[in-house]
Amino acid sequence: MKKLSIQYPNLLFSALLAFCICSCEVEDNPPKVVDDEVADSPHTEIPEEFVGTWFADHNDGPLSDNWEQGAFQGEQGFREFRTLVFTKNGKNAIEYTTEISNVGDEEKKRFYKLTGTLEYKSNPASITFHAQSGKMRVFSNKYAGYQESDIVKKDIMAYTTVLLNPEATTFSSSTNYLNAKLLDGTMQLTVKYRKVGGGTGTPGGGTADPYAAPPATGTYVQIGSQYYPTVRIGNLEWMSANYAGAGGIKDAGKPQYGTYYKYADLKDIQIPEGWRMPTKQDYLNLLQSQGIAFDEVWETTDGSDLQSKKLLGQLMATTGWLKLDGYASNKSGFNAVPANLRVSNGNPQGEGANCLLWTANSDAEENPVAFKIIQLPSDTYASFGPYITGFNPPHLPVRFVRQK
Repeated sequence: MKKLSIQYPNLLFSALLAFCICSCEVEDNPPKVVDDEVADSPHTEIPEEFVGTWFADHNDGPLSDNWEQGAFQGEQGFREFRTLVFTKNGKNAIEYTTEISNVGDEEKKRFYKLTGTLEYKSNPASITFHAQSGKMRVFSNKYAGYQESDIVKKDIMAYTTVLLNPEATTFSSSTNYLNAKLLDGTMQLTVKYRKVGGGTGTPGGGTADPYAAPPATGTYVQIGSQYYPTVRIGNLEWMSANYAGAGGIKDAGKPQYGTYYKYADLKDIQIPEGWRMPTKQDYLNLLQSQGIAFDEVWETTDGSDLQSKKLLGQLMATTGWLKLDGYASNKSGFNAVPANLRVSNGNPQGEGANCLLWTANSDAEENPVAFKIIQLPSDTYASFGPYITGFNPPHLPVRFVRQK
């Protein structure tokens, strides 16, 4: 098999999982390489249903987001961590992968970004990615941040990834999937990828970002390149929409749900100075601002009390809730949406009836606590509850707040 040489001294890295590369040849103190212009690799247009960004279904989100954030996603073992960016004309396609290995007491996390072309064949159907250039980042427990190096051109040009019999869904308002067999030497591995976004609202295959521009009226906070509406309630200014940044899990057809995050990933969100994760007390103040009584012993509002349900409705979005009792008025402007939660493997029940939002608090067992608005056939109430962050951890939406 062809070996890759990396422009990085004294590094050995193992095969990229499910790639057509066995090992890596290391150059001690390699010279800087000035490559000639990259020769054309085979490329064709690909069918419209494959255009877009696809990530391995069990991943927490596209690796492209992690690359942009200077972060890492992956684990040791045989699970695939891969993101494919497929372009319509077959040029400037991108493939991201990660792997982790141990050398003595050092854990090295390697992150690859390869750029190249796509070649589509219809009989039998296949999509082949031909690498033209590449970069590798190495994260280590021996130093902060990462070190980045180029992959030598003469080696990267021999790299290909082949998907056999690819099939992709084209739903307009729900998650789309790409299923295929990935050719790994003589083996064919069954793979499933999820599309970033859903439907056909943007060239990449996703829906338009509702927060790409400041709202026409009212106040807002800018987080990165996005603009979120805000509302002042009491002495606090709240985001009146769920944060919808990079990473995590998204519901392409329902951008109002924002991004669902594991609790451990919240610390990586870069929010403006003065803004913070809401505490349990912040949410208690929010309930109090609407005149809602909260039972400190049972840690809940009275879900059977008619007046309490009506007052709680002042925090709830006017659409999206399954129970149409007319109490969800959003009079406060907080605009709580029933997004429920998501997990990497599974489909939890509760969408349309549960609003769950992370708080900055944890319980006595160090489980993170969420603020909840729960709508039952008879009761509607607000409460707090912990979520265990073990295997297949829950992903919840989040908002941010600041003192006014």
